[in-house]
Amino acid sequence: MSGRRILVLLLIGLPALAQESGLKQAENPKESRTAYLRRIFEKDRASYGDACRAVLSLVKSEHSDAAHAAIVGELSGSGVVLADWGLQESSLLTKGTLAYMVCRALGIQGGVTTRLFGLNRRYALRECIYLRLMSRGTTDEYVTGRELIDVITNATVHKEQGNTDSQHK
Repeated sequence: MSGRRILVLLLIGLPALAQESGLKQAENPKESRTAYLRRIFEKDRASYGDACRAVLSLVKSEHSDAAHAAIVGELSGSGVVLADWGLQESSLLTKGTLAYMVCRALGIQGGVTTRLFGLNRRYALRECIYLRLMSRGTTDEYVTGRELIDVITNATVHKEQGNTDSQHK
């Protein structure tokens, strides 16, 4: 190829080369679990969709590539998320929402107040902080990708061992 043709391909992009050579690009390539976790880890703000996928993997002990609507439907059916939240996949994730999802996924009953008044985001966050599943914060504080992975890791250890103490990990 001439230098001019290479420059045009770089400017236009590789799809032109794929069309010219008769190659088809994959429409929806599957993302490996490692690539998915790295992408989440590097996010400044995790989304509700990220949390749903992560909590479902906690519940089922396997990674799912299903559509967001299917994931939310499955979580809603098991009571992990509430159908009336009305959150979009791209909505920013708050600590209260994540705490509620984790408590419901792990079957955490909570203390006296939670048993009397029911689980809500505020009491779920308090319970997750008490159990050392999450770091301190407010229910409306946004969650970073790294925090999401830390919470899911702690929740997985809690699910397997019943605690999150570092001496038991």
